[in-house]
Amino acid sequence: MTEKLRLSRSSLISCAVIVAALLACKKDDQAKAEPAAADPVAQGAADLEAWVNDDSKSLTPEIYEQLLLSLKSCALTEHGIDSKCAEYTRFQKARNRNTSIKDVVGMNSQVGAKHLGHESPTVRYQAASLMSSLFGAGGGTQKLFLEAAEKEQNDVVLSKLVNVVGSSHAKNAEVKTLLMKMADHSSERVRRESMSWFLTSFGKGVDGTFDKVLLKIEQDPSLAVRKYLCSRLYGSTDQRALPVFKKYLMGKDSPKEMVEGCWEGVINAWTGFPKPSEPSREAYELTLAFLKRTPRSDHIPPWQSMSSLRASQTEFKDNDSFGKAWHDKVKGWYKKPALLAALEEVVHDRNAHWMARTGALSVMNELSVGKAKLEAIAKQYAGAKASDGGDYHVKSAAERHAKEPK
Repeated sequence: MTEKLRLSRSSLISCAVIVAALLACKKDDQAKAEPAAADPVAQGAADLEAWVNDDSKSLTPEIYEQLLLSLKSCALTEHGIDSKCAEYTRFQKARNRNTSIKDVVGMNSQVGAKHLGHESPTVRYQAASLMSSLFGAGGGTQKLFLEAAEKEQNDVVLSKLVNVVGSSHAKNAEVKTLLMKMADHSSERVRRESMSWFLTSFGKGVDGTFDKVLLKIEQDPSLAVRKYLCSRLYGSTDQRALPVFKKYLMGKDSPKEMVEGCWEGVINAWTGFPKPSEPSREAYELTLAFLKRTPRSDHIPPWQSMSSLRASQTEFKDNDSFGKAWHDKVKGWYKKPALLAALEEVVHDRNAHWMARTGALSVMNELSVGKAKLEAIAKQYAGAKASDGGDYHVKSAAERHAKEPK
């Protein structure tokens, strides 16, 4: 009896081994018959390659996503995505291939929102760009941007996020809070981008924002940021900008950078490109006073922004409605002869930087000062030689303008 039990158990074990072997063989056969699951990354790359090589294909959300993800190979510089990157060139071209603008716009938010938190800063930067419109992010995407901004560590990407939502800070308290916080960020780039929105028409009358700018224009650790703020200071037409301009333009110990920034700012407060919606008479009078200020030097007045005074011409083409509207606002107090006289003083003063003098000459010509005046200036510099440097450049500019007066 015992011997029979041993034989039965032995038979059962043998059967089990045989069954297991058969099942293993069946699995091997199934594995051979069934293809391995495709690698989604590799498949996406293959699909993209096939699409790129077929010019007849239209853009799809799936391909658009692959194009966006391919940008991770591109460097993100302080100016944005490297324009020489092959993947970026391909991305830009692909957006216009056999696809309507309406369809591309529709895909932008879909693809951008999905990758706003991607590990690659280049992809995040472009994702943010895709989700913006001509007027910044819409209400449905502002929350995404605010959450992304709180987490973002890359200065360039953070600046882009701020850029996209900045225009809505007057109507969205959370956006305003973000911009006020970012005005104290460690990055100059982020601080500048944040406060720039306070100095636009979007920031007009928003409580507390101009006060923040006034504080930072005095206390920001970066002269570059302070200079930038002064160059934009009248953008929201806040009249408190005028005393700041006067302080730095007429002060004896003003840093060169602040003189340059505020010079641009005061010009743009009454003329410039584009012309301000509310031109300031006080800014015009300060412009004349600064041009007449002596002693002049290599930065008083700065040559930078001098050309913006060309915008103060008083004759316009029939279709220039903006120019005519501006002239209607300033004609009661703007006197072109007074500006021309102040510019001429700069041209005659050899202590002024030669580029400031040639810049003033160009403006005088654009404002139709006349051939006789230009010839008289050229005669004053007649003895200048090439070895004289700046004076020779002024002489050449005067002679050139005299030959082709406006």
